[in-house]
Amino acid sequence: MSTESTLDTLRAENRDWIVSDESFLGETTLEINLDGLKPCLSRLKDDFGYKVLMDLTAVDYLHPKATTKIVYWLHNPADFHRLRIVFFAERGGSVPSVTDLWEGAGAYEREVYDLFGITFHGHPNLTRILMPDDWQGHPLLRDYRLTEESVEFKHGVKPKVPSEIIPYVKKK
Repeated sequence: MSTESTLDTLRAENRDWIVSDESFLGETTLEINLDGLKPCLSRLKDDFGYKVLMDLTAVDYLHPKATTKIVYWLHNPADFHRLRIVFFAERGGSVPSVTDLWEGAGAYEREVYDLFGITFHGHPNLTRILMPDDWQGHPLLRDYRLTEESVEFKHGVKPKVPSEIIPYVKKK
């Protein structure tokens, strides 16, 4: 079944899940709402053959509203089709875990939690994975303040100071 026919079926059956869809340069993106996340992903995996969760990541936005886009990359190994599922979550909010659908999603969800502050309810072990346990904040949020440490390089190389490259903008 083609990606387009899969989307046609989902549109016909579950109009309330789908916010928008877009195909560009051979890639298809389906934006869904939070209520449709688990049912949509489950349906895509079980009924349409998207058995592989290739990646789960996030993008933080400040404008027009502070929000976080969660992105799931799905792959159908039978016909090599790929599908990107996105939805917008409240910044620092909570979304359902998909570890019951893909066990490997556990590490991805921990990474998104660690770097963006999104919690995944139902996750078996939602703890930091990249940053130290006592770290304050989530470093991939757009308004996260840059920290600086002096580094000594060999051969007289002068390090660039991050605040001189990217100036800090205070929150309003």
